Amino acid sequence: MLGFTLVELLVSISLLAISVGISSDIIVSLVRTFGRTQIFHDTEQTVNFLFLKLQNDLKNSLSSEVNLDGNELTMLRRNDVRITYTVTEDDPPNVTRQVGTGDPVNLIDTQSPIGGIRISCENGCFERVSTTPHSIRINMTFSQSTGIGLFDSEISIEDTFVLRGSY
Repeated sequence: MLGFTLVELLVSISLLAISVGISSDIIVSLVRTFGRTQIFHDTEQTVNFLFLKLQNDLKNSLSSEVNLDGNELTMLRRNDVRITYTVTEDDPPNVTRQVGTGDPVNLIDTQSPIGGIRISCENGCFERVSTTPHSIRINMTFSQSTGIGLFDSEISIEDTFVLRGSY
């Protein structure tokens, strides 16, 4: 005989269908895992950038002021330059940094490929702990703002800084 029987063809097609089904399930799972990991790393990178910038400005300041709702922090540097951080939890959420009378700069990319970041601050993002020496507590929580369930965890930063120039 010079060909395949119908049974041999059906068995080979069945085996091919089963292997394609199993491998496609694995590929879909890998793509989802990569997506979750990428979202977490992008969010973590944004939070680390913001936190290091804020930490550097705080440590090199002489004094600070926090507004009543706790979402604005103003620091006075050694060279009499004021730096103001403003957190908006609205849509779109953002953290801006303004040096002196210059234009505010957005520190969070609201058009990022991960769909943006949600910021929440319980009882204000900034709190003055003491005035001698000046101590500021930071309390912010970051999560994915799209709400599509790809990124269910949160990244929280809670820390207290003493302004070096205040003691």
